[in-house]
Amino acid sequence: MKASMPVNSKVSPPPQPVCRSGRSSFNARFGITESDEERFRQFKNRTLDTVDRILGEKILSSRQLEREYLHFLGKPCPTTTTGPAFKNAMAVFSGADFAQSVIYRSLDQENSLVEYCHCLDAFFHLRLPQTDLQALFDGFVSDLKLSSIPVRMARYGEHYGFYQARLRVLDERVVDADLTWLCDYPKALTAFENALAQSSDPAKQREMLDSSRISLENLVRQLLGNRRNLENNKEALLKWMDNHDTNTETRQMMRQLFQFYCEYQNNHVKHGDGWKPAEVNFTFYLTATFIHLLLGLVKQDTA
Repeated sequence: MKASMPVNSKVSPPPQPVCRSGRSSFNARFGITESDEERFRQFKNRTLDTVDRILGEKILSSRQLEREYLHFLGKPCPTTTTGPAFKNAMAVFSGADFAQSVIYRSLDQENSLVEYCHCLDAFFHLRLPQTDLQALFDGFVSDLKLSSIPVRMARYGEHYGFYQARLRVLDERVVDADLTWLCDYPKALTAFENALAQSSDPAKQREMLDSSRISLENLVRQLLGNRRNLENNKEALLKWMDNHDTNTETRQMMRQLFQFYCEYQNNHVKHGDGWKPAEVNFTFYLTATFIHLLLGLVKQDTA
């Protein structure tokens, strides 16, 4: 994402608590149970402060930035008035408050965690300097940890995104790496991003499984340079793995797993609806692990 706006003089770092686990450690020691609503309220307060700290002055002094944000979300934009540039330029110097801005009110009125994260995600689609985007990312990651919210953020290349938190070790070691490595495989990356977005919606679990298969299929096609479907690429993929210095046992495991993976996807997802809720995470992470292995072999060759 290219910067098109001036950089803040200096973005102040977020307040650094003594313990990065936030309130959760204190609550555990005292046997306190917080509701989802309370955790969401705390997360909203923290992220609103983060946005104010990093972008508050820009939002108050730029009608265009405000318009771009609301336009991206499909929300009503303020109508044009006489002399907007002068009024916006004077806003910061006249004691205007970020809490009075349309963006603040739009965020504060959001009562759904998923929709609120979508509103935060919109900042990463604005024409902002990379320094501001990175500061927002760092701030939101800190806010998520402090608030114990079941959401995570990832950065891959110059892209940023919110995703549903699942299994931390696999998310951090496998999924985050996949997002970064897939930047060189755009079709596979798009499908993988779709799978992650769909994973947070209980009504789209079948679509998530299908998107994850499409991601793997597109990756294998690009690696092998053909247009075959996944099951018809099995033997060629195993040969490719042999050429990339894998152990015989690894290829044998891959042969069995890949065979049953394709059968499962064809019978219960692609051409059927027999998948089970308990199988969703297993199948998604199996797909992510396939991708991780294949791209790890590519990285191994270029190291």
